[in-house]
Amino acid sequence: MLITLGIIGIIAALTMPALITNYQKHQTVVQLRKVYSDLNNAVKLSEIDNGPMPDWTYPEKECYEYDCIAPFVEQYYLPYFQGAKIVKSSDMPDYKMLLNEDGSQLFAGIKLYLLLNNGVILAFFANIPNGYIWLLADINGQKGLNKMGRDVFVFDAYNFYGIGYKIKFWGALYQDNDILTTASPHGYGCYKTNNQKYRNFYCGRLIEVNGWKIPDNYPW
Repeated sequence: MLITLGIIGIIAALTMPALITNYQKHQTVVQLRKVYSDLNNAVKLSEIDNGPMPDWTYPEKECYEYDCIAPFVEQYYLPYFQGAKIVKSSDMPDYKMLLNEDGSQLFAGIKLYLLLNNGVILAFFANIPNGYIWLLADINGQKGLNKMGRDVFVFDAYNFYGIGYKIKFWGALYQDNDILTTASPHGYGCYKTNNQKYRNFYCGRLIEVNGWKIPDNYPW
């Protein structure tokens, strides 16, 4: 009996890490799909009051500072997430949405957070002259690792690539895993050894293309 228990213990020790990892990956996908759905539902509600998304009044310049981006978020997003609130990043000094390897904030320009009542944290970077709005979502709020592709994912909330005014994952133009998992263009690729500034920005799109499953060689 002791030998049997010992064998069971060894098997459990070998399999438990894999089981935990698989559970974490599953939960990440579940949370990500929920955020994706909630964002699109919020936009649909906003369009009832504010008209079609293409007709919204967007910032006319690169817009990162609080006073620049806040009016846009207050009108088109805040009212459509029940219980949400806008917070200046300076009022959350211990929170960093996205970390460099050394633990510093990757985007020091984040000045505004939209805190949802389910703990999700959103941030917006508007760069209309270049045709995009980055919408970053921390799917587990202040709990997590704060790493792109693990608990932070990036969407486009504009008409980047000319593929429509809608909430979509960054890289939505691409259907091919070979593009989404390479460095080109601009280092956005979602793969383990990517160490460029914009690493893993394509991870959300890769999960979507992969049938809402985290594929092999994913930067976990």
